[in-house]
Amino acid sequence: MPRLTIRVEACTEILALLIVVAWADGKLEDNEKAGIRAATSVLNLNKELRVRLDGMLEAPLPLDQVLVNVLGPKDRAFGYVAAVWLSSVDEEVDPKEQALLLKMRELLGIDDARAEELSSIARELGKPKPGGAWADDIVTLFKAIPARLEPADNAEELEIAFE
Repeated sequence: MPRLTIRVEACTEILALLIVVAWADGKLEDNEKAGIRAATSVLNLNKELRVRLDGMLEAPLPLDQVLVNVLGPKDRAFGYVAAVWLSSVDEEVDPKEQALLLKMRELLGIDDARAEELSSIARELGKPKPGGAWADDIVTLFKAIPARLEPADNAEELEIAFE
């Protein structure tokens, strides 16, 4: 069975992107904070990385301060899919979220055609559960996206590891 390893640094910066999206409406709900904190534990992030993410949970971080330079092309695609997925937690994407996603695309170097392809993947993953266990949704998301980004012949047999 093929194995895809997602580096801890990539997990951290993808979570940072999700925090930026969650802050787009100007507030971060307690369940969103709890979800990120639980995901850092499940993804086995070290204390230093958890502290960095905790700081982002307390005050909004500008998008351009997310360390996208540590993300490879697949990580960038992964992060964009996750951000689009999260923005759909409501039935509509807020105009602030839409503007943020456009800025994120530019920062990540994702063109229009690729953005549409990745947005389609996010829609296929289904909607997050409003008011649900966000941590469970994030972990499910982190395991589901890579299989969608890999070639179809291996997608269903791909083992995902976070290191």
